[in-house]
Amino acid sequence: MVDNAAASPQASGSEAAGKAALTAGEPPAAQVTLTDEQIAAITDGANSAEINQATVARTKSKNQAVLKFAAMMITHHGDAQKKQAKLKLKLEESKLSQTLVEESNDTLSSLKAKTGAEFDKAYAASQVEGHQKVLNTINAHLLTSVKSPELKAYLEEIKPTVEKHLEEAKTLQASLEKGKTSVSSGK
Repeated sequence: MVDNAAASPQASGSEAAGKAALTAGEPPAAQVTLTDEQIAAITDGANSAEINQATVARTKSKNQAVLKFAAMMITHHGDAQKKQAKLKLKLEESKLSQTLVEESNDTLSSLKAKTGAEFDKAYAASQVEGHQKVLNTINAHLLTSVKSPELKAYLEEIKPTVEKHLEEAKTLQASLEKGKTSVSSGK
């Protein structure tokens, strides 16, 4: 697929701004406008990434709090995928979705290389970072670009869950840093 927008200086500035928003946690200087199909690809990719990372956590971790958090990620993101599938939107890649997929793949590779407590801490940190990126993306790009009322309702429905996952990931991360092994992670 050829992305003509990537060839223009304005688009590359927007792409850089979008990347900065993902890494710095700040809203972008320039707005990236996405189609509903591109938004659907981003949310689908985020859900898949969370499920893949949680699946690795369930096989590598022995920590009950990490295992419980990973199980919740698989359940919640699987449910989100099913809800999105009901919208029957075609998925279309964008520079933003490609960046998110690349970052997710890098995180997954990094996690697979770790074991024990090092893995647990890396998984928790990746969950904090990943959920913050998704929340930033929802606020800065998805909700500002969405056209479909059904897709907008879906985004508004998942946003509080992303916020809750972020807070729970921060709690898990803090607990692991303190050497505790028991964290309450509810639905």
